[in-house]
Formats: sequence, structure tokens, C-alpha cells
Amino acid sequence: MAYQLYRNTTLGNSLQESLDELIQSQQITPQLALQVLLQFDKAINSALAQRVRNRVNFRILARILRNE
Repeated sequence: MAYQLYRNTTLGNSLQESLDELIQSQQITPQLALQVLLQFDKAINSALAQRVRNRVNFRILARILRNE
């Protein structure tokens, strides 16, 4: 799944480690940890998609304003 690409970032690794600790201390279930990871995947992909779109729109606008 392409969404899981960002789990290997510092933020993703920290989240996984924290979730593992919560599972080990029986504060959350493995199923809940999986739901959190899936939500993280969706949120990261959505945020990055929005930032890229905003950057592209800004660059296009800048070129239009410079008459390129």
C-alpha cells in the first residue's frame, strides 16, 4: 500500500514505537494501534498532497504575473 511509505519517517517510526509501548503496557489493543496507523497514513498523504498542490498553484501564478 502506497500510503505506508511515510511510516519509515522519523515521525512514523516514533508513532509506531509509542503505539508498541502502549500495546505492551496493555493500554490499547493491537487493533486500535492499527487503526491509528491507518489514520496516520491517510492524514500524511492528504497533507502532503495539499502542500504540493498549493506550491504548484503558487508557481503557476508567479509565472503568470511575470509574463513567462
